[in-house]
Amino acid sequence: MTAIARTAATGGALDPRFLRWQTSLPVDRRLLSVDCQGSVAHVEGQRRAGLLTDEEARVLTEALRGLPARVAAGEVTLPEDEEDVHMAIESWLRAEVGAVASKLHAGRSRNDQVATDLKLWTRDAVTRLRSTCDALARAAQAWITRHGELAMPAYTHRQVAIPVLARLWIEGGLLDPIARDVALLDAVEQELATSPLGAGAIGGTTLPIDPAVTAAAMGFERPPRNPIDAVGQRDHALLLVFVCTRAAMHLARFATDVVELCADGLMKLGGAIACGSSMMPHKRNPDLFELVRGQAALRQGELVALLTTFHGLGSGYHRDLQQDKQVLFAAVDGLEGCLEMITLGLEHLTPNAEACVAALADGDAIATDLAEALVAGGMAFRDAYQHVGRLVATQRERGERLVDLRAEELVAAGLPASLKDHLDPVESARRRARRYAR
Repeated sequence: MTAIARTAATGGALDPRFLRWQTSLPVDRRLLSVDCQGSVAHVEGQRRAGLLTDEEARVLTEALRGLPARVAAGEVTLPEDEEDVHMAIESWLRAEVGAVASKLHAGRSRNDQVATDLKLWTRDAVTRLRSTCDALARAAQAWITRHGELAMPAYTHRQVAIPVLARLWIEGGLLDPIARDVALLDAVEQELATSPLGAGAIGGTTLPIDPAVTAAAMGFERPPRNPIDAVGQRDHALLLVFVCTRAAMHLARFATDVVELCADGLMKLGGAIACGSSMMPHKRNPDLFELVRGQAALRQGELVALLTTFHGLGSGYHRDLQQDKQVLFAAVDGLEGCLEMITLGLEHLTPNAEACVAALADGDAIATDLAEALVAGGMAFRDAYQHVGRLVATQRERGERLVDLRAEELVAAGLPASLKDHLDPVESARRRARRYAR
C-alpha cells in the first residue's frame, strides 16, 4: 500500500492485518466513474483558482475522463492494495501522469470527496430506478390490455369478497403503490441538489477554489451551505433506502397476491418463470414471486442498518460512514432486481377466467350487490344485510349458491324478483369498475 494519506506525524506503518480489514475498495470501486467525474470538476475549480496551469489541468482531466472506460475494457487495473477507490485512483494517476497528480487533492478531503461521490452515484441510481419502474408500469399496462376486463375475486381476509375486474386488482395492488414510490424520488432529488465538494475535511479550505464552479460542473444546483453538514449528512441515502424499502414492501404484497391466486387456481404461471420441485414431478411453483417477497425483508434490514449507523454519531464525518455505501448499493440493487423480475413475471402470468368466475359464484361474491340493490329499492341497509345473509345460509343448506337463485325463490323469501338481475358476478365486476375507469 502506498503512503499517500500518511505523514511522519501519523505514527509509522499500519499493521497489515488492519489494512486488509479496513479497506473499502471491494465495495467502493463502484464509485470509480463518479469519483473521476468529481475529480474532473475539482480540477476545473483548481484551474480557475490559478492552482493548476491549463496544461496541468488538461493532463489530469484527460487521464481521469478516460480511466473508467479503460478499467471497463481491462486495459487498466486499479491498485488492489489501497484502502479505498479514491486512494487507488490517485495512486494510479501518479504512475500514469507523474508529479502533477500530487496537486490534485489540494483544497479537497476524502470527507467531501466521498460525500460528493455518493451523491453523484445516488443521482444516477434514481435515474435507473425511475427507468425500471417505468418499464414495470408499461408491463402492467400491457397486462391490463390482455386481461384487464376479466372478472375475478377481490379478497378480504384471504377470502372471496366482491367481484372486480382484473385491471382494478393490478392497479390497486401494483401500479398505484409503485407510482407513489416513484413520486418520493422527487424528494430524494431535492436532497441531492447541494454539492458537498468544497467542504474539505469539515471546515472548508483557505484556497481560492470557488465551490460554485465545481458544483455547476457536476450539475448540482448549489455549493455546500455548511461544511460540517456537507461532509456528515447522508439524508439522501437514508431517504432512498426508505423508498427502496417501501417499494419492496409493495412488490411483496403484490407477490403474495400472485402466490395465493396461483394456489387457488385463479392464475397460471408460464413455464418460463414457473419452478419445479426436485422431488415432486407435478409442481409448478411461484418461486419468482416468493423470492421477491423475501427480498422485502432484506430492504427493511438495510434501512434499519443505515439508521442505526447514524444513531449516536456526532456532526461531521466519522469512519462509521464507510458502511453507508454497501447498505445503499444493496438496497438499490435489490429493488432494481425485484422490479425487473415482476416485470418479467407479468409477461407470463395469465388469469384463469373460468376458475375466477367459478370462485365468485362459489364464494357468493354478489351478496353485497344484492344488499345494495335492496337499499336502492328503499330498504334500510341493515334489514337488507340480514335478508341477504339468510339467503346465503338457505342456499348453502341446499348445496347451492346465490347465483343459483330463481325468481320464485326470491319472491318466497319476501324479496323482489328483480334481484334476479343482480346475480351475474361478471356484470357485477363491470358495473363496479365503471366509476374507476382511467
